[in-house]
Amino acid sequence: MSETIIETREWLLALAATVLLFGLPGWALLRRWAGVAGLTLAEQLILGLVVGMALYPCLLLALDLPGLRVGPALGWVLPLLALPLLLWSYRRPAALPRGWRAREPGGAFWPGTALVITTGALVATRCLAVHGLEVPLWGDSVHHAMIAQLIVEHGGLFRSWEPYAALQTFTYHFGFHAHVAAIVWMSGIATPRAVVLIGQIANIAAVLALYPLAVQLGRSRWAGVAALLLAGLLTPMPMLYVHWGRYTQLAGQVMLPVAVYLAWRFLEAPRRQWGLLLITSIIFAGMLLTHYRIAIFALCFFPAIVLICARGSWREWGMRLGLLALLSGALVAPWLLRVLGGQLLVVLGSIVAASATRGGAAPGADSLNVMGGPLFFLPAPVWYALPLALLWAVWRRNRAVITVALWWSLALLLVNPQALGLPGAGTLTNFAWLIAAYIPAALIIGALAAALPRRLSRPALLAGLTLGIAGLAWWGGAQRLQQMDLVTTAMVEPADLRAFDWIRRSTPADARFLVNGFFPNPGVVVGSDGGWWLPLLARRQSTLPPILYIAEQGPRPDYRLWINDLYATIHDLGVTHPQTIARLRERAVTHVYLGQRGGSVGYGGGEQIIAPEALLGNAAFRLVYHEDQVWIFALQPAGKDNRGL
Repeated sequence: MSETIIETREWLLALAATVLLFGLPGWALLRRWAGVAGLTLAEQLILGLVVGMALYPCLLLALDLPGLRVGPALGWVLPLLALPLLLWSYRRPAALPRGWRAREPGGAFWPGTALVITTGALVATRCLAVHGLEVPLWGDSVHHAMIAQLIVEHGGLFRSWEPYAALQTFTYHFGFHAHVAAIVWMSGIATPRAVVLIGQIANIAAVLALYPLAVQLGRSRWAGVAALLLAGLLTPMPMLYVHWGRYTQLAGQVMLPVAVYLAWRFLEAPRRQWGLLLITSIIFAGMLLTHYRIAIFALCFFPAIVLICARGSWREWGMRLGLLALLSGALVAPWLLRVLGGQLLVVLGSIVAASATRGGAAPGADSLNVMGGPLFFLPAPVWYALPLALLWAVWRRNRAVITVALWWSLALLLVNPQALGLPGAGTLTNFAWLIAAYIPAALIIGALAAALPRRLSRPALLAGLTLGIAGLAWWGGAQRLQQMDLVTTAMVEPADLRAFDWIRRSTPADARFLVNGFFPNPGVVVGSDGGWWLPLLARRQSTLPPILYIAEQGPRPDYRLWINDLYATIHDLGVTHPQTIARLRERAVTHVYLGQRGGSVGYGGGEQIIAPEALLGNAAFRLVYHEDQVWIFALQPAGKDNRGL
């Protein structure tokens, strides 16, 4: 079977599983909200998909409380329960969209056609972007794949990371990993490949999720189309998230605009809608379980909407905000209690304490806050268009657009507390804010762009506009594909995969490998080639756990320092120094793995890379495998000479 056929089959399986696992249950749950009848089918489908994605981690957490590990059964039970509920909700004739949706100039045909074309280009670019990519890119993907695999094997949440790492707690957000595990259970796709596929599906969903909120801001379907076109095909973000494997933030951003949309509708509804309250609470809970920082960004929306849009009884607004906070908090309370058992709060506390002594800036925060420069994340024309769109919104007294602008301004201020002389810089970074800046940009500019179609009433003009959007969509998709680089941040190459197969066949199960790593900052060591993937892909232990070792409990109180000490010794003395070799033997290291990328991924220096030439000339190391740029050495027992291959 050709690789293209295999990839096509995997994509179809992943997309079908996404619809069954998330889309169907989410749509059935969304229909519990009476106001859904006034929305278009496109809005309902998108909202339902995102609600289902938020529901899944909430269910895994709920099942973990009594210790249930249902695994694949959950993936089949949810759709089987959701389908009759969804059909029952349509027992009466479906209501047609109401309000401005029913009176929009030009009707629904042309914006609907433009939406289909834009979505098609969006899906095509995301699928083609990862052609041939079996293992996700860069360092974050190591722990993403490992967590997903552990959920798969445990049938639910876990605490110990064995056999892949010596970590004893699990307090990291897990929504994205729950999605990957669900797809693996249903499709049988290998976990690393499933991370790639679900990462791209999240990339598609993060753009589609803008549509309902953009439609509300611009009061036009064309505003939603413009937002999708801009975020999905005309800007680098979120397309390039795949380069970093930054999938958890991306999955959180799938839920962010929908959470804001539903909260907005709940707060401004003429009367309390309990079904909408439940759905909105699930979205906020699922978002927190998917990415902590994105949940914090979402909280900045509430002061913005209160300042700009609050009308009527302040008591009623307070009651609705309190109900939303209470129910959302109840859904995630068990997880927050577990977080207290890890090192995450300790790490955050150390950042705040360090920043308090440096005028509000934590060590290392400055470099993160300027990474890449703002023009890398959005094209210059978009940055120029944003203030113009805001001026237009102020002139038109568009409270909704002004609310979005204030929301993201408050988020930016929260990211930079040092601007107010407060500690905490580095806890949230400008980098995280900038790579999410496509959200306000697409929403605000999309609302402005919707003003043009309102002036076009003739079908020929609307058809021309639709053709223009189609041209922009396919041109933008081509530009996005040209920006893709699956080499620079790839840790695992085909030569590594062949070496992993040799390791599984030719080394004992208790073999332990020294792998390349470096210090991006004084507190943490990260991997820099395929060796970091050894525990998951070759099922052998290594000297370098996933980066989350700084936030989880290890087998010893000083685990983080213990890990760092070995690499500090290698950096200071060299890998062939007698003291280094003695330390390796103390830690039961049996082999050294030097990957195809030669320790260069993410690291531009050279002094922290383990060079094969140094090991070839030392009697303590014996070469046992060499193909292309992959080298594997056996560490000789003390007193035994190197006798070659």
